[in-house]
Amino acid sequence: MIIKYCNNEITSSGDFDYIMFTDLKLNDDYINKLFKDISNNNYDGIIIDCKKNFIGKSMEILLKLSLSVKKGFLLSCANIYSRETYNFLKENNALPEDERKSIIGNSLLFKNNFNIKILKLNSKNNNKLGLKNLLYLIFKTGTLLKYLIVGVSGVIVNEGILLLLHPSLGSYIGIIPAIEISIIYNFILNNRYTFKGKNHFINRLLRYNAFNLIGYGANLSIYYIAIYYKTDIYLADFLGIIVAFIITYTTASLFVW
Repeated sequence: MIIKYCNNEITSSGDFDYIMFTDLKLNDDYINKLFKDISNNNYDGIIIDCKKNFIGKSMEILLKLSLSVKKGFLLSCANIYSRETYNFLKENNALPEDERKSIIGNSLLFKNNFNIKILKLNSKNNNKLGLKNLLYLIFKTGTLLKYLIVGVSGVIVNEGILLLLHPSLGSYIGIIPAIEISIIYNFILNNRYTFKGKNHFINRLLRYNAFNLIGYGANLSIYYIAIYYKTDIYLADFLGIIVAFIITYTTASLFVW
């Protein structure tokens, strides 16, 4: 359902000040209240979030991580946009014709600092994103697959440096420079390829290193425990890398870029 609002009234004409996309059944008084709120407070839009079950909340977290969105709700049940915001979404082929485009559009609004109000409804929304759309958004549109590709190449760098340094530095010391070199390598590729960071290179590098200390602290712990139990050093390193990947991707998506 699309509702147009012009000159403080709902209209069916082609002219509008604000436009609403929703599958919810809302009464006219409530709709007028929403439009007046957005108009009086000069919001670029309102995103209405319906009550979600555990699966819906989990999807929300996965989507926000993959699309690198730090605030708001992406799985919305209704959206109101100003003309300026509507045109921005139209230019980016992200008008909310379906759940997937709605999520892409919402992520663009949050990442481009539009003034968006979040409104929660206690009612449930029956729309389902679907596994196909979820995977598309996470791996095709989002950053997770790119980060994974960079991470895999970083594993090769990590293991290669360990292979070179192990004979001279030993198992316990050789892993430390191998980790740091792979951190810098991963950061450079992620900054350019995954998250497309344009400014604050040094600041991001320092934050990336700081957050990676947590991930690679886990990496080292697992590595040392594994080799203590006579595990092959390269398998021990690989197990630590898996845990580090989960931690570093989460922190990179939310706090670095």
